[in-house]
Amino acid sequence: MKKTTTLILLMLTATYSFANSSFTPSKYQCSGIEQRIDKINSKMRAGYNIREGEQLKEQLRNLKKQRNECKKKGFSVN
Repeated sequence: MKKTTTLILLMLTATYSFANSSFTPSKYQCSGIEQRIDKINSKMRAGYNIREGEQLKEQLRNLKKQRNECKKKGFSVN
């Protein structure tokens, strides 16, 4: 059971990572990224278990990559 749960979690994380790798910045996609980052940071400060922590960290990494791409293109991230 533990192996199955770990495998499912790994697959979901990998799928989420690959889905965000094709991010192309646009005005619509870049708006609100900073608020989403702030929301994840507040969830992390509130506490989490190991699984939730890994998911939050992955989401945060992806959002920061997206924010950097948006800034390179000159789009607002607020």
